[in-house]
Amino acid sequence: MHPGGLSLDAFLSRRSADRRLARLTHDVPLPKARGLEFGPANNPTALPEGFRVAYVDHALDAQADLPNAVPVDHAWAGSGSLAEALGHEALGQDGLDFAIAAQVAQYVPNLLGWFRGVHAVLRPGGVLNLSLPDRRFMFDAGRSDSTIAELVEADLLDYDRPSPRQIFAHTYQALAVEPGAVWAGEDPRRAPRLCGEFALALAHKQAAESLASRRYQLCHCWVFTPLSFLDAVEAAARLGLFPFVLNRIAGTEPEGFEFYVSMRRDAETDPQALRGLQEVAINHLREILTRQQRTARLLATA
Repeated sequence: MHPGGLSLDAFLSRRSADRRLARLTHDVPLPKARGLEFGPANNPTALPEGFRVAYVDHALDAQADLPNAVPVDHAWAGSGSLAEALGHEALGQDGLDFAIAAQVAQYVPNLLGWFRGVHAVLRPGGVLNLSLPDRRFMFDAGRSDSTIAELVEADLLDYDRPSPRQIFAHTYQALAVEPGAVWAGEDPRRAPRLCGEFALALAHKQAAESLASRRYQLCHCWVFTPLSFLDAVEAAARLGLFPFVLNRIAGTEPEGFEFYVSMRRDAETDPQALRGLQEVAINHLREILTRQQRTARLLATA
């Protein structure tokens, strides 16, 4: 495990001025903790020196081409046991305190399996903090929200790499639009395809080649808004396929393109009692998001 790099005072000072850092480290215990960061690439989350963090990606060489990329300690794509991939030394006796995944979960082929794998390595009270792109404000604006049917399909088939459908949708439906343009009033539905006139043929070529070669093709497997993510999680929880209790959802802010979710491994082990906790948390967060949307609409027409 790698030690964090900032003094505690420097970390607290930076977190007080950086909302993104505050959200990615929400409810992480101080001053010492052990945890994971998924897909850190060359921009790992700034953590205090009392922290010990291991870096995980779908392959050990996943970011090898990026300048200054941090070394990946463990390879895990969301299929199978994360605990086995980490090993006893990295996991410790009591489980880990936190996991961070900034702009990672949309790439995971089997998102429900990934959530369960992360949940299994956290101690009771441990948290998973993640950020996800809000499809309305970036190149996924032309795609429909991912559904519980798609999530269940990926889980039942135990995807360990993006499926042909996921690859095809990512390439064909991506639009040439930036968050700033959307916030400035541009209708993203009128934006041209990111891959231009070749998008359809390229999407088919990439999907077919990945299937034939079993090559891992990075793509946005999942697209959400804050509310559609909440709806998908609620359905998965009702099926017993989502084990976390949600703590917080921070909606997308003006000029931004990502939202944040914090969830915990609860100490409750009785399935019925856990389902009750999940339901209360989801209903509370949905009420907050709905109220925020209503306020935003009123302000836009004022």
